Amino acid sequence: MADTWNVQGKTVVVTGATSGIGRETALALSGMGANVVLAVRNQAAGQETAAIIRRVHPGANVEVGPKLELAQPSSIRSFAKEFQKQKRPLHVLVNNAGANYMSDGLSEEGVPLLTQVNYLGPYMLTRLLEGSLAASAPSRVINVSSVTHRYGLIDNAASFLSRSATAVGGQYPATKLGNVLFTYELQRRLGHMGVQACAVDPGAVSTNIYKDSRLFMRQPLKWLIENLYAPPRDGAAAVVHAATQPWQRQPRRRGLLSKQGSGPLLNQRSNSDTWFFARGTFAWPAITGFKGQQEGIVGSLRMQAWAIRALSLSALDWPLRRLTRGKYLSVTKAVPSAPASYDQDLAAALWDLSADRCKLPREVSV
Repeated sequence: MADTWNVQGKTVVVTGATSGIGRETALALSGMGANVVLAVRNQAAGQETAAIIRRVHPGANVEVGPKLELAQPSSIRSFAKEFQKQKRPLHVLVNNAGANYMSDGLSEEGVPLLTQVNYLGPYMLTRLLEGSLAASAPSRVINVSSVTHRYGLIDNAASFLSRSATAVGGQYPATKLGNVLFTYELQRRLGHMGVQACAVDPGAVSTNIYKDSRLFMRQPLKWLIENLYAPPRDGAAAVVHAATQPWQRQPRRRGLLSKQGSGPLLNQRSNSDTWFFARGTFAWPAITGFKGQQEGIVGSLRMQAWAIRALSLSALDWPLRRLTRGKYLSVTKAVPSAPASYDQDLAAALWDLSADRCKLPREVSV
């Protein structure tokens, strides 16, 4: 990547921008001079968000794009078609929109709705816009993942995208692992064209994603989320960093993973860089060093120990940053993602099968 990166005057699309991390990301990037397109399903809420941004940043270049409903492949196609009709550049695509605790159901293509919204929808949108991204290079795709991807499991691509498969460890973590696998495969396939891809863990953030959870809306977890988790503005910091800062390269050592927190991670087989950003305690080795779920009693005990450690650190992250007024735990770093996210065979198979489900060519079309 270039030594400098400035979003001023560049076109940025942010999905899920009517609340939470998406709204704060759009607000921050508008304040930096970007031409921001809000890709949302609720157009009225999108107009309200645009009005808020203009009040905070008078003269901001922000607009509500065509309706985008990630649960409906036809809506994704319509959004991409209308965007490309305008023949405008696309320098940054922020795939932020996501969900959890959705009711059972299938998309138009027969994919479980949560998998469709969190994984296949962003995949399809990115693929349909890959021509605009390549033509605008250098450009970036930023996929918002989660710390939960570290215990997500995907046995194989077909089961992940099928109704019959409820991923071990939970469907939501599996979709977030899918985000990272897609990110790295995107980097391998489009990186040489100047389209750079990264995944981001925004940390523990108090957003609407918990509102439909029976577990997290009960005490004491509800109190923890409302009082100890970061507000969306703080949670957006890692996403904004990925969109606006140069991705510094550091000396790398041979092997799959570089030194934690020091720079990009070397992909052994393709020699391409893979990027995963995290901030505060979520960039600590205590979190990033987890090897993923393992079989047996020992594996179960390790999983439980990591879960307790992760929950404890998530409750300390924002309070410590707030108490020190940002002097502590504010740095965003490139860190190792889950070991499972570096499975190139699985990533390639998932890419190809996703293309088939979306009725798209397996090979990039630029």
